[in-house]
Amino acid sequence: MRLALLSPVHGQSIDQIARQLENYRAFLKPFQLRHYLHISEGSSIDLKDNLIAYAQRNDHDIVITERSRSTWSTCTAHAFCELVHKALNDDVRHDKVLIHTDTDLLFSAGAVHHLRNHPIGCEANRFRGAKSRWKWSPKVLNDPRIQRFVHEMLDGEVKQLRQGRVCGAFMPWSVFKPFGVLFNHFFDDQYFDSHAKQRWPLNEVAIPTLLRLLVGAEVPFANVLIKTPQRKKLYTRKSIRKSLRSGDCFGLKKISLSPDDKIFRFVMKLQKKIVDESC
Repeated sequence: MRLALLSPVHGQSIDQIARQLENYRAFLKPFQLRHYLHISEGSSIDLKDNLIAYAQRNDHDIVITERSRSTWSTCTAHAFCELVHKALNDDVRHDKVLIHTDTDLLFSAGAVHHLRNHPIGCEANRFRGAKSRWKWSPKVLNDPRIQRFVHEMLDGEVKQLRQGRVCGAFMPWSVFKPFGVLFNHFFDDQYFDSHAKQRWPLNEVAIPTLLRLLVGAEVPFANVLIKTPQRKKLYTRKSIRKSLRSGDCFGLKKISLSPDDKIFRFVMKLQKKIVDESC
């Protein structure tokens, strides 16, 4: 299976993304991986060259977008627009597309089975609009791009919007092509650049809504690959072992890369084990 991985990258060194490239290679074997990367504004000027050199030395297939755009902790929509454009205009056809960020690490080879056996993985909860407790809801409803999208694509029905986590979301290539065209048609602009106070995690509404619109209400959505614990204390070896047994997730966000971090050491131990077993 050919897998396209779309990821925004930000930082001053390649340590984090290099670690992730090795991690994904280990846990997603035997998939053929092509990493589409967007390096955001504000990153080190040497990051791109260093990353290309690292990929060449270690035989990683990476493609970096031509444009570097601004991203924020709350929103990487600009990066995603560039990644979508790059993947759609590449000369390679993939079987599936995986969306993630540069802070994610996998810990289970069950991700391979999950990707093979489910066409789409994405959270797609009903957006409750003004009744929602989600802190971003007012900004969602006031975003002129969402208003236009609801008017043109959802018959003016806000209740048709969906909301959910998208780190570790995936879809088949046949869905990604129309999905990407629609995403960039409605959301590839500079609105957040000129309206700083209106920024919100656009992808967490746009992606699940578009996927549900394209495939219909009856198609089941599987879990995303990456779990985002609500509290830091949920990052424990016990919770990872529980996930390994239950198969409810296959990776975590924002794991420290410090060699002194217990969870990082545990994930690296799991990674070494699977690498050794595949040799």
